[in-house]
Amino acid sequence: MDRNLGTTGYVMIPRALLLKAFDEHHEASGDMEAFLRILTYVNYAEAVVRRMNTNVVCARGESVISYNHWAEILGWSLGRTRRYFMRLVAEGSIEQVKGDCASHIRIPGYDVWTGKRQIGKKGDSAVEESFGQFWNEYHETTRMARQNRESALREWKKLSQNERKQALEHIDEYFFHLRDTKFCRQAAKYLADKLFQDEYDN
Repeated sequence: MDRNLGTTGYVMIPRALLLKAFDEHHEASGDMEAFLRILTYVNYAEAVVRRMNTNVVCARGESVISYNHWAEILGWSLGRTRRYFMRLVAEGSIEQVKGDCASHIRIPGYDVWTGKRQIGKKGDSAVEESFGQFWNEYHETTRMARQNRESALREWKKLSQNERKQALEHIDEYFFHLRDTKFCRQAAKYLADKLFQDEYDN
């Protein structure tokens, strides 16, 4: 899906109105309407969701809705729904979030799609891209729950280029030197306290 569609302005429509329209027209008429339904149903705020006896942190712009439920939302067969999601992943319109929930997805640039942040601010894309790399690396290394992404992003933006480089490069070192991994900090705290600058004897 072309994210540049978000450059021509926004019309603020209540979510309830969209849901009512979807109820009146059960089947999504095509890919564009299907993507609009996905945008409407993903989380607009971070939440902890229970899936398969596991608490899953579902951030803004993410969803852990099952493919069976998505098929109901789109009014399509399960097979067509799965193929559509696979195509969205292939083209980068959605991302699969690594973890314990197979249906955990994220919409890149969700804030752009929803008008919360305008495209085109100088440096925004580069900063968010580098933060995304850090965010994924930190949680793949530490296996911490992906919580407080917005707070972590705010802390990331406060860092200098060199500090961002250090923060990314020293994740392994920080995690390795923890005496007990239960004391591992969330990403936002790791950045705010500049734990990546800690020095170790060995």
